[in-house]
Amino acid sequence: MRISELSTHPDDALRREALGFVEQVSATVGRPALSDHLRLDLAWHRETPAGPLVGTVTDHDGLIALALVSAGNDSSLLEVVVDPGIADSTAIRDDLAETALTFSRRQSTRSLVWWLDDPTEHDDHVAGGFGLHRWRELYEMGRSLPLTERSSVTTRAFEPGTDDAAWLRVNNRAFAGHAEQGGWTVETLRLRQSESWFDPDGFRIHEIDGEIAGYCWTKLHDHGDVLIGEIYVIAVDPAFHGRGLGRELTLAGLDWITDRGVTLANLYVDASNRPAVSLYEKLGFSVHRRRTAFATTTAHAAEETSA
Repeated sequence: MRISELSTHPDDALRREALGFVEQVSATVGRPALSDHLRLDLAWHRETPAGPLVGTVTDHDGLIALALVSAGNDSSLLEVVVDPGIADSTAIRDDLAETALTFSRRQSTRSLVWWLDDPTEHDDHVAGGFGLHRWRELYEMGRSLPLTERSSVTTRAFEPGTDDAAWLRVNNRAFAGHAEQGGWTVETLRLRQSESWFDPDGFRIHEIDGEIAGYCWTKLHDHGDVLIGEIYVIAVDPAFHGRGLGRELTLAGLDWITDRGVTLANLYVDASNRPAVSLYEKLGFSVHRRRTAFATTTAHAAEETSA
């Protein structure tokens, strides 16, 4: 027998069980089954109304599916993780997504965004039935290391507690209106710094005249037996656009990863950001996976207003 449940205030036991399930599925499929933003919201237990909505489906062996609705910058974000070994996994995903979306809409007027990997025609049909339509596409791109060239700009390690405020100003200016990366607070930054993978030396800062002009934040993580170096977040303050810093900071991040003996790199980029996609392609990156955001019309309107 299968049991479906929704929790607006998941306790520690449910959070641990859900995180363990996500890790198990991630190991099985060979990639993160849940994005960082939602995984961290699930891991971070705080007694506030902003906590995540958790939907679960269990059978006699335990969790077989998990839905998570979490507050982003200007919208609520939904992702569903299903045990890939379940025969009717797509039907379970669709039912759990509908349950989570319906409940979330009753509780909040925030726009909703549902992220799916490499969606099919079936996914378009299901999302359309929920009033959601293709909105954003995110590329996961990768390449082998090392490159034949190195960065020409000087960078230094991020200094926690010293650089926080200045970095947040640059980040939020660079990602104004962005659903996941915009609107960060000190609390958001601290949460990333508490992760086991966080290394301030891999968080490369570039200064011009004593001001943070841009940064390249890298992340090393295991995919099975393979260590991958990720360009986790990269940005240039709008005041310093037009100087070619995006390319040089990407190279600076890849230099740092290469110097750690890592031979594979990946990154995520909005498909609509053609200058960035073109830059990464010229650096030898190619698309390995496509993540698509299905959103309500209110999400579209919010994005157009902030653009």
